[in-house]
Amino acid sequence: MGIKRFFNHTVVVRRLRTISGNLKSLQATATADGAIQEMDREARSAQGILEEKAWRAWFDEDTDINEGDEITDDNGVVYHVREVVAKDYGINRHLQVLLVELNA
Repeated sequence: MGIKRFFNHTVVVRRLRTISGNLKSLQATATADGAIQEMDREARSAQGILEEKAWRAWFDEDTDINEGDEITDDNGVVYHVREVVAKDYGINRHLQVLLVELNA
């Protein structure tokens, strides 16, 4: 059994897209299920994050999430995607995502 059994949040992924010319806007690109967990102080400082609230999230390996995207969870909290890393542990293949909470 893989990591999917721990997915307890539904998120909307928004990406900056060009509307016309220099005009850009965030547009929803996907809805995904995942797990989101707050990082403790030691883990944040190891990543060089000192003044922001940081979270670690896990999503299915096929989820379309890129660095720079914004994620809104089912509680209305908005996060900025700082890093996306693909993990492969045999049956447990997933994306590990570093999130920074906006307006925290």
